[in-house]
Amino acid sequence: MDQKRLAVVLVVLLVIVAPISYVLYSYHAFSAVINPGAPKASTQYVMIYTPSGQFYALTAEQYQKLIEEGTRPPAGSKLFNVTVDSYITGSPEVDLNLTVRSFYEYFTIVMGDPSVTNCKDAPQLYIGDCKYRTLAVSEISGVVSNIFTTNYYIRGLQMGYDNATAKQYAFNQTWLRYRKVYLNFWTKVDIGRGKLGNENHLAVILIGPAEGATENRIFAPRKGTLVIEGTTDETLRAEVVLIENIIGFSWPENSTATR
Repeated sequence: MDQKRLAVVLVVLLVIVAPISYVLYSYHAFSAVINPGAPKASTQYVMIYTPSGQFYALTAEQYQKLIEEGTRPPAGSKLFNVTVDSYITGSPEVDLNLTVRSFYEYFTIVMGDPSVTNCKDAPQLYIGDCKYRTLAVSEISGVVSNIFTTNYYIRGLQMGYDNATAKQYAFNQTWLRYRKVYLNFWTKVDIGRGKLGNENHLAVILIGPAEGATENRIFAPRKGTLVIEGTTDETLRAEVVLIENIIGFSWPENSTATR
């Protein structure tokens, strides 16, 4: 091969093949993000949803102790067994607090597979339960938005704003830096390459029946990435409430929370 042809081949490799290879590598790296292997530690929880519409979060040990003492959930209650894994600090609870409550420049809620859009016009085509997927998305969006706003409110005060101005600043910054996306090819690429889900950009990923969930678990595989996986959409909603309990989140007054 002469020098000119070799140069052309090298240019083609650099300009076309290399970028495509990088995109494909990032796409496949997404799988490692949501399947990170054995955790450092795990805590088992039982979420109880009573007929009165109340959630109660217990560790598996606490729940077992109540059963042994003869105390059982009210008749008709639903139970959700959930595992919270740690990949960062060795404490599942610390991982959750660090991931959800840290200061970020941006945050993205990954609502799930593009088929979630069927919930608007053709819910029968969606693999799962549209009602509970909507509740799960709304609930986690509200939790993260409130924490994000609080963090920027504190920043506003530190910048010298008065109370009212700091609140408006926090509100404006939250909606400028927040978005919802679906788990399509390019979202997977962005997560795989770390554009989403890093120390500056929080990514919350919902994995349910439409996305092929096989377990009920919550975990942060790396800083800035939170995965909520449930075998049913109702479980996803219960897992979001569990997160609220673990991080000690309280809805502000006059909140439009889904509960």
